[in-house]
Amino acid sequence: MAKEITAVEIPAHLRPVLQAAAKNMLQHLYGPEGPAWGTRFAEMEQLVKQLSNYLGTELLQQALQRQASQPVPEPLRCCPGCGRPTQPRDPEPRSVQTDRGTADWQEPASHCEYCRKAFFPSVQEPGH
Repeated sequence: MAKEITAVEIPAHLRPVLQAAAKNMLQHLYGPEGPAWGTRFAEMEQLVKQLSNYLGTELLQQALQRQASQPVPEPLRCCPGCGRPTQPRDPEPRSVQTDRGTADWQEPASHCEYCRKAFFPSVQEPGH
């Protein structure tokens, strides 16, 4: 069964930031005059798709890395099996294929000496 994805509305306070980023990107792509006459719509559209895919992947990758760089919250420092405290391990590389591309980051890892299991701290989602 496919997971239902909820659409997220772009917060109003971010819209001017995104408009400024688009203006800056346009300047870097085409210069102050914009695309030259004769530039095909299909070419611009394809470039916009590639840029949005790259930007989406980069945002997700940086967000995941920043999240993983924070200290693991106290409740997630316990083994999900036995509830005992775990020992932190070196972060491990994680790679996930998204609908925009691949996101790579270093994920915190822990080990339960009692259960002899390694795992990545995560918050349990309702119903799972």
